[in-house]
Amino acid sequence: MDYNYLYHTDIPKGVKSVYINGKKISREEFLKERENFFSKKRSI
Repeated sequence: MDYNYLYHTDIPKGVKSVYINGKKISREEFLKERENFFSKKRSI
């Protein structure tokens, strides 16, 4: 399943982690991945 739609939503500040496909990711890691996702998308 493609979870790219999660990058288009804002994570509330009170959230400390996100579970994606059974994997726990910290909020900071998620925001870093989100930034990478949008930078790759712009370069295409």
